[in-house]
Formats: sequence, structure tokens, C-alpha cells
Amino acid sequence: MEKKNSSITYREIYGQDASFAAINETLPKIFATLDEVFAQPYDELIFTGCGTSLYLAQTAAHAWNTYNDTPAKAVCCSELYFFPKAYIKGKRVLVLPITRKSYTTEVRNAIDKVRALDGVKTLAITCDVDSSLYNDAYILSPKTAEDSVIMTRSFTSMVYLAVILAMYEGGKKDEIDAMAEYPAQAKRLLAEMDRMAKTILAEHPDLDLFITLGQGVYYGVANECMNKMKEMGLSNSEAYYSLEYRHGPMSLVDEHTLVLTLAHPDTLEEDAALLRQMKSFGAVCAAIGDGVEQAMPQADYKLELGCGYNAQQNAALIGFIGQFLGYYIAEQKNIDADTPRHLSQAIVLEK
Repeated sequence: MEKKNSSITYREIYGQDASFAAINETLPKIFATLDEVFAQPYDELIFTGCGTSLYLAQTAAHAWNTYNDTPAKAVCCSELYFFPKAYIKGKRVLVLPITRKSYTTEVRNAIDKVRALDGVKTLAITCDVDSSLYNDAYILSPKTAEDSVIMTRSFTSMVYLAVILAMYEGGKKDEIDAMAEYPAQAKRLLAEMDRMAKTILAEHPDLDLFITLGQGVYYGVANECMNKMKEMGLSNSEAYYSLEYRHGPMSLVDEHTLVLTLAHPDTLEEDAALLRQMKSFGAVCAAIGDGVEQAMPQADYKLELGCGYNAQQNAALIGFIGQFLGYYIAEQKNIDADTPRHLSQAIVLEK
């Protein structure tokens, strides 16, 4: 794993198994916090964040809605800050800010504003204990410190936390117990997706448009894959709900396009038909997910997850591919992804 450029980012990508292990070791504390927070009922949950954390909120809201009756949605922090009453109107609402660093301005501003409204409580999903300074409670990924500007292990570890939250409150602790070997599965898939991404870029050096598609809990992950290729590789990348791609965006597809499908087990047949169509337009096609070997024989690159998990359990694992694609695009362009252009670890605005 010795790399000249982007060595910090590459090392931190490979630290994700340790982050999952640290969360598993603190599950009793997480469960105790959730018992306290959910001792009272809520009419709605709002997951919120900025950038990568907004995409994480999209995945978190879908995971929650899969397991629980109380509805949840994802809203970016700026929307909550500017228009809080459009989202919170006389309801008992639990707002869940998702943040790597506690001092991101938009997060603090949004949470300060909504906490002033009647009926609002907040539960942070975070990598930073200082989130306790402006929230009612928090659940923590305790081993995710990142020196790189790019969010990698912090993203997946907080996806893992959000899925655990959804399962625990949905009475599916057995599904949490089934993830005891999550760190080992992560270590295996990190190596496999590293090889896959490296091979794709080596065999197709002329790619200039990168599309990631996903449905359900994978949609937010697809957005984050898009974001990683933008941040690290300074490349044209887009993400869509899989079947939305036909409605206009596919007009851009040619032989310089990579179409990556994060294949949900409930959408395999439709995803396979879409992939065949994109391949007929000249696209390089890749698919990751359980069942892709059989369902998508035409894909140029395929990877079975093979963990025995459902889509929600796989959500924190399937997005490794976007991190590695971003890394190898940067390497191809001789860009140092450790210091991406115009970006910083947290956006702090001057007053």
C-alpha cells in the first residue's frame, strides 16, 4: 500500500475495517443512548448533513424507513437553517445531524435554529465527541480520525452507525448481531474493490464521464461515489436513481463513459436491462452487488459482495468502489488527493 501521491487518503481508505471493529466494541453504549433518546415518541425523523454527510443522510433515512413506521427524510443543513418551519410544523421531531467535525458552520447554524423550536430533539451521528456541545445526545464512531481532507472511513463508519440505529429501533437486533464479522468482510472487499477500480482505469484510460447508479439504500451511496470521483479526481461524475438515468442523462453516454451500477437485490432485473442498453451505446459497464454474476453477464466488470447480508447491511461496504475509483483517477492525472483543490475538512464560514 505504499503510494507517492495521495498516500494519506489511500491509507485511511484501508482503515475502514478498524472503524467498524471499534463501533462493534461500543455497541452496548450505543444501545443505551438509543434507549434514552427513543424513550419518547416522535412524529418524524430528519437526517441532515452537508456534502458527503447529506448523501449519508439519504442512505440513513432509507434504512430507517425500511425498519420503522415513524417516517424519516433527508434534508440538507442549509434548507433546515433557511426554512425550518417548512420541515418542522408543530410535530415532535428528532433531528439527526451527521458530521465528521463538530464545527462545520452550516451544521451548527441549522441545529441551533431547529432546537429553538418546540418539540425538537437532536441526536448526532458523528466522529467528534464535541458534537455533544450542541446536541441532546450523540452516537459515535470512535476510531475514524482522518488527516486527509477527503471523507472515506468517516463516511462508511457513520453509514454503519445509521444502519445499526435503524435496525435497533426496528427490533432487528439479530441483524446487528449478524454483522459481528463486518470488519473481516470489509477487509476482503477493500482489496477486491481496489483491484477492480485499478483494473478499470488501467484498461480504459480515456474515460471522461463517470456515472454511478443506485436505488433504495444505495442511492445515497451512489451520490457519494460520484462525490469521491469529483473531489479526488477532478472528473465529470454524476449519480442517479438507476432508472432515472434513461430520462435525459443517457444522451451523454459514449465509449468514454463508465456506468457503475450498485445493484440492489430488489432491482436486479431492471438494472440488468438498463446496463445492456448503456452497453449498446458504447459505455464501459461495471456492476457490484449480490447476484450480478448471473443477472448481468454483459457487464465488463462484476463483483459479488458475498457477505450474506441484505442491502441495508451492505450499504457501508458497497461504496468502497467510489473511493478507489476517485483515488485511481487522481493517480492517472497525477493529482494529490490528499490536498484536493478548494476543499478543507470542514467548511467554516466567517461571520
